[in-house]
Amino acid sequence: MLAVRLPANVTSTVSSFNQLPQLDTPATSAVALDRTAAGGVGISGSAKEDPSPNNNQGAAGIAPPALISASADGTLAGGAAIIGLTDAKGNVYFENGNFGDPQVESANAAISSVSVYNVSATEQIVLSDATTIRYRDGNAGDTAANYGVGYVGNATTNMPTSGTASYKGFFESGQSVYTRPDGSVENFGFDNNATVALAADFAAGKVTGGITGGQLRAFTNLGQNVVDVAPTITGMAIDATITGADYAGTARLVDAQGAAVGTVSNGEAIGSFFGNAGRETVAAVSIEGNATLEGGASDYVFQGVIGAVKQ
Repeated sequence: MLAVRLPANVTSTVSSFNQLPQLDTPATSAVALDRTAAGGVGISGSAKEDPSPNNNQGAAGIAPPALISASADGTLAGGAAIIGLTDAKGNVYFENGNFGDPQVESANAAISSVSVYNVSATEQIVLSDATTIRYRDGNAGDTAANYGVGYVGNATTNMPTSGTASYKGFFESGQSVYTRPDGSVENFGFDNNATVALAADFAAGKVTGGITGGQLRAFTNLGQNVVDVAPTITGMAIDATITGADYAGTARLVDAQGAAVGTVSNGEAIGSFFGNAGRETVAAVSIEGNATLEGGASDYVFQGVIGAVKQ
């Protein structure tokens, strides 16, 4: 998992709908206080059936209510701890018809994971050996929170050593924020028209690709879209080197010609291959930089995770 620590207002409440914790961690700055060291941190998790679920927890016929635990094997580079979860009550995650793995919140940590994604009404991407992870944590009253993107799964043990492969994917946005001209901090990301794809050259040991043909939009607290946040930024590019079943390299926001836009102070990509002969791959990206957004120079943090299957 790649993670950054941002200034934030952290609050924790209990839902009146299902009596489960709700953690709110809105960022108040787009300049990171800390981040994981190169390569990120390892994460592990487990699930067991919840013997005493709350009302409206789980999804009948799809998955039983679960108790979810998750932890990281390290801290951020500056020493900030990753809180994790222990036997937190989980829900099945639904968003725009996409589903798969748990959405879990405790009083001070939250995880969303997706392994089934509806690209359209007739096309679905299914990860059988991996799932994407989006993570955040903070204690109520804190003025900073951790935000991470990553993956867990069954790593490939019979990696190809020759040939190439194309992967079609989906993108789950993590903590992606920028500073608006008025000084406020806003969420932003690519629209659903963007194409998500990765390419692996096993002989050369390279992974490239990412997002193309997209449009950056800001998502205000009122749910209104600010189209044309940055007309020149149409994608995100990954350039990584394969080592075993893993790969690591750089990530950057790019224009239609694939050139980096603005300055990147920290742009990292990590990924792994999963299943038989690398039939699936997941890549997490975390980018910090400054670019012209809404017509002015803006600091930004862009996070997300790609889940993809071999074509």
